[in-house]
Amino acid sequence: MAPAEIATVRWGSHKSADSLYGSALTISPAGEVSLVNHLMPGGTTIQEWYSVTDYQSVRDTPDLPLLHAGRTYRVAAQVTSVPEGTLVFEARFFDRFDALVGVQVLHAPDCEFEYPGDAHHYAIRMVNAGCDELHFTSLALLEVDGNG
Repeated sequence: MAPAEIATVRWGSHKSADSLYGSALTISPAGEVSLVNHLMPGGTTIQEWYSVTDYQSVRDTPDLPLLHAGRTYRVAAQVTSVPEGTLVFEARFFDRFDALVGVQVLHAPDCEFEYPGDAHHYAIRMVNAGCDELHFTSLALLEVDGNG
C-alpha cells in the first residue's frame, strides 16, 4: 500500500530567532524559502513545526496534524542544502505534561519515524548540520502504515 499524504507543511511563521542572526532570508510570494548564512553553527534549529500550541502564549495555530501511537510516518521534504546533505530533521515527542519522551534524528529529505505510544504531541525541527544555504518549498507528512 502506498503511503497516504496527511499534511503538507509550509514554512509558516519563523519560530527560531537564533538562525536569523546574520541570515539572508527570502520568502517568495509562492511560499518558497531561501536562507543563506555562512556563519550559522551546526546544531542550530532553523525552523520548527508543532502539533500542539498554546494559543494564549504564542498566538499561533499548530502546523502539524495529530498522529496515532505505534504507526509509522514519512517526512518527505522538498528542500535542498549547500553543501548537499547538511540538513537533518529531528522529531521530538512529548507527553501531556510537555516532558520530552523521545527524539529521532531524521536525515533529509526523505525519512521515516514511528510515533511512540507514550507521546501526546510532537514537533519537527529542521536543524543545521553544516549548511551554508538552503532552499525550502514544503514538507509532506505521509502515513506509511494506515492499518494500525
